[in-house]
Amino acid sequence: MGADGGEPLQNGAGADDESMPPNEARALTAGEKPPELMEKTANGETEVDVEGVDSGAPEFCGLTKEELMRYANDPFWVRLRWVLLAVFWLIWLAMLVVAVVIVVLGPKCAPVQKLDWWQKDTIYQIYPRSFSDDSGDGVGDVAGIRTKLDYLKDLGVRSLWLSPIYKSPMKDFGYDISDFRAVDPLFGTMEDFDGLLADAKERDMHLIMDFVPNHSSDQHDWFQRSVRREDNYTDFYIWADGVGGGPPNGWQSVFGGSAWTYNAARGQYYYHQFLPQQPDLNFRNPNVVKEMDDVIRFWLDKGVDGFRLDALKHLFETEDLAATEPRLPNTTDSDWGAFNHTGVTTDLPETFDVLSGWRSICQEFEDKDGEHRLLMAEVYGETSRLMQYYGNGTDMADFPFNFLLVERLKSSADLTGTSLQSAIDEWRRAQPNDTWANWVLGNHDQPRVASRVGEEAADALNMLLLLLPGTPVTYYGEELAMTDAEIAPPQRQDKAGRDPQRTPMQWNAEAHAGFSAAEPWLPVNSNYREVNVETQLAADTSHLKVYRALQKLRSGAGAESLTAGDYTELVVSDKIFSFMRLRSGNPGYAVIINTSDQTLSADLTQAGSKQLADEGTVAVRSSQATSEATGVGTRVQFKAVPLGPREGIVLSFVPKAAS
Repeated sequence: MGADGGEPLQNGAGADDESMPPNEARALTAGEKPPELMEKTANGETEVDVEGVDSGAPEFCGLTKEELMRYANDPFWVRLRWVLLAVFWLIWLAMLVVAVVIVVLGPKCAPVQKLDWWQKDTIYQIYPRSFSDDSGDGVGDVAGIRTKLDYLKDLGVRSLWLSPIYKSPMKDFGYDISDFRAVDPLFGTMEDFDGLLADAKERDMHLIMDFVPNHSSDQHDWFQRSVRREDNYTDFYIWADGVGGGPPNGWQSVFGGSAWTYNAARGQYYYHQFLPQQPDLNFRNPNVVKEMDDVIRFWLDKGVDGFRLDALKHLFETEDLAATEPRLPNTTDSDWGAFNHTGVTTDLPETFDVLSGWRSICQEFEDKDGEHRLLMAEVYGETSRLMQYYGNGTDMADFPFNFLLVERLKSSADLTGTSLQSAIDEWRRAQPNDTWANWVLGNHDQPRVASRVGEEAADALNMLLLLLPGTPVTYYGEELAMTDAEIAPPQRQDKAGRDPQRTPMQWNAEAHAGFSAAEPWLPVNSNYREVNVETQLAADTSHLKVYRALQKLRSGAGAESLTAGDYTELVVSDKIFSFMRLRSGNPGYAVIINTSDQTLSADLTQAGSKQLADEGTVAVRSSQATSEATGVGTRVQFKAVPLGPREGIVLSFVPKAAS
């Protein structure tokens, strides 16, 4: 319809053409031709004209070149351009400075810590006499260890520590050494050792030797020459004249009795902190230091990856033989343990100079091939004093052994959540910055952990050992929850009473537990038909399978949370100990241990952690657990984690974003 509601317009009729804007295109009327482009030449130049286009249309009028140049050269505009240019560069420089300041002074993400082999590996202690007998004489040997490397690799172990295999009269089961550069025939030959080392390297495993520097055997050539006062060997050991017809002083031996024994051939007393057959070397004599340095180089040249340094705190004693050791409070006997030996016969500052020298030797080898050589210091004593053996973290031992879990867990009654917390926190708080922790449950000198606190707690304690931050050290058989054996008096070998924890490894239910074809040097534990490798591998659940599952967590996807992640304690009480491990970009893990003999439910949300999820997935649980609610792979609410007596459980979860 038209604007006025009249008849429709035809061909634009009725529209006022003159009212249209002059440059507006209009529709052509019937028979009207469109404008044509016409070329016209004027003064030799080609012009383009549009015929029929209204030439009266207004044209755009811009500034002429002369006008532009006049403005461009105007002093005002010139100054303005320079001012604007200067302002631009000043702003740009200011932004650059601010960016640099933010990068330098702003909060930074924690650097990704690159762990070395000894920080990622579990160190497995082998007592060679009792691990595997290949020769058939009833005593474990190097060749026997060689046959079990695949078992150890499947176990998840990558670092082996061998107790002494050196030539020895065996008065202290190899810790009395008569040749530091030879393998005792009881354990095989040097060729056997070289083969073991080569096979270990082929499997990407590391081999750590037990180094015993404090003393030698009295059968060592050094001691015999010292008795005869030959040349440089005269003062190779600690010799002194008697006083009043008796020893030079009242110092006691660790193994009982006087620490001095008279040698008639020399006409003097010699000092021994252990057995009389283990005379102490004199480390104040530079010839002794050089000789022991050369021993370390000998084994490093062979390719070993480090050393456990035995009885290190005993290395020096005061030169003042009149010095007395103060008696400890509430003691009346004369045994070694009744006295404070620090600064007199143990922990003298000169020890750290020698230790630093051994670290320098290891560093020489590391500088050649980039492979770290491990030094582990066996030292007992107050935790604060043990920290000295770390040095500055790089110039002494990689770590002193942490025996707090051994010392604190003497019986089943000692296993509580708060006792675990106390032992763990004491070490972690005492550690110097940038040093590495380690955790130990047992060794050849201590009763087995399954005997001390009960076999039912073995899996939970292995969870603790393997999942705490630091290097775990496993004593052979702990993966099976082996217990101390009862040794009848006629079969006992060690006067110090350490036979029960040194019995042969239990490989199967056959004669002698598969350890040897002959009668073993110590009787096999009577429980070997039920507690052995073969039986536990065949079972649906077992201590061995739990141990292997824990090792897989340490090496599988998300392992960085367990090897390098943050450690946070969650709920701790007399009955519960729990903690979590987290590392950005990895799953989190929560470990919950019921230390009581009751079934209970743990509420981890009470810890108030903002990163703990609402629920987790069961990754590993104790072998005695039977509840369907905690089967591997099931989801468990962290508000109510069910646990049977002495059970442990490991839950994986996706951490919440930290607010």
